[in-house]
Amino acid sequence: MTKHDTWVKLKPGNPYEPILDLFPDGMIPMRDPFPLERVTAADGEQVVLWIVDLERLGSIQANAIAQIIAHHRGADPNVVAAEATAAGGFSMKHEWVDFMWCGPEGFQRQKELADFFETAPQPPSARAYREFYNSQHERWIEGDEVPEPINSIEDVDPRLRTPELERAFKMRKVESAMANGNYSVLDVLTGRAFTDALNIIDPENSYSLVGYDDEFDEDEIYE
Repeated sequence: MTKHDTWVKLKPGNPYEPILDLFPDGMIPMRDPFPLERVTAADGEQVVLWIVDLERLGSIQANAIAQIIAHHRGADPNVVAAEATAAGGFSMKHEWVDFMWCGPEGFQRQKELADFFETAPQPPSARAYREFYNSQHERWIEGDEVPEPINSIEDVDPRLRTPELERAFKMRKVESAMANGNYSVLDVLTGRAFTDALNIIDPENSYSLVGYDDEFDEDEIYE
């Protein structure tokens, strides 16, 4: 089974708020980077569901989720836990998801979802959706599909790039440069470490420190 790498943060007012302190930064591990499951509610409405990844839950976290779901459903927590085990994870309504973080698998699967919506008949037929669903299950959930590594923003499909993601990659370069530079406290305070980091993340320009005795424009610190 693929080691999944999708995490979500929930919207304020969600029913899981009482137990979110059990999850680092309130982030809950998900099996899929999009709501892959669908169920029909009692009123006939089609509900799209995320699946919480059981493989990445601790026992305390799993028990807490089962208790919360059981409370809202008026059910036995043991029954809820057994259903989740049989289904491969706890289900969660799409409406509660506010923010998502993911790694290489998540980006690869989102790319496949984007490809599906671009190539399938519009709107996608039930057969087309089922084929996509089966492929995802066979390769990513039941199988051992390995995603392409992501080392820079260039490794991310252009359709999935965002300004926030580009900033995150730049910050990762800065942190890596700072960690690998063996800088002293003085290097950091004088700006040498930051100057080196700028040259790494922005190779099209050249940055250098300007000393007090050097001539420079009054509005310019780096040249």
